[in-house]
Amino acid sequence: MIKRVLVFTGLLAVFGAGFGLAYSLLRNSPAPETTIQNSTVLLNRVEEVCKLVTVEGHFSELYDETNIRRFTVYVPMPSTFSFSKKAILQVEGKVLVGYDLKNIKITADSTQKRVVLSHIPEPEILSVDHTIAYKNLSESFFNSFAPEDYTRLNANAKAMLREKAKGSDLMQEARLEGNQLIRIMDFIVRSAGWSLFIQTPGSNVPLPADSLLT
Repeated sequence: MIKRVLVFTGLLAVFGAGFGLAYSLLRNSPAPETTIQNSTVLLNRVEEVCKLVTVEGHFSELYDETNIRRFTVYVPMPSTFSFSKKAILQVEGKVLVGYDLKNIKITADSTQKRVVLSHIPEPEILSVDHTIAYKNLSESFFNSFAPEDYTRLNANAKAMLREKAKGSDLMQEARLEGNQLIRIMDFIVRSAGWSLFIQTPGSNVPLPADSLLT
């Protein structure tokens, strides 16, 4: 009988020591993580484009937005309470500026050996590629962030980059680069024994390219 008790006690001791060791190892080791990713890609439409990028601008900005929601309680006396939420974002972006050439027209007159460019567009912002990092988010109990707020913040950050680009020298730089390309075309056309003419908006008479670029 005593022998059985000793064996049973020994088994309990071994089991307890093993359980304690396993618990200690599990507690100190990092828990395994599993990430499941799933995506569905749909191609909505395909468009033909003819765009020429002449300059590329890089921006780094801080964007902050504060929203204040006010509640008025009329019992026992009218009292207004304000609840705010604020977001600060670090916005990194790349803005491409150039020309959309889908409407440009090129005609050649073999009798006079001249090439005429018409419907030359003005430089514009072709694309805005940006990333955001949330530096600070603070909210109130009655005014917290919802999923649509993050979508709006992302769109507002992109719009801010677009406005920054419009107010910078990118448009002028794109125009200068566009003129440089026309000079190269003029050189190539002249090398072939032809002449390059440009028809400006509002004019029916094409003018020599070199007279417009000087």
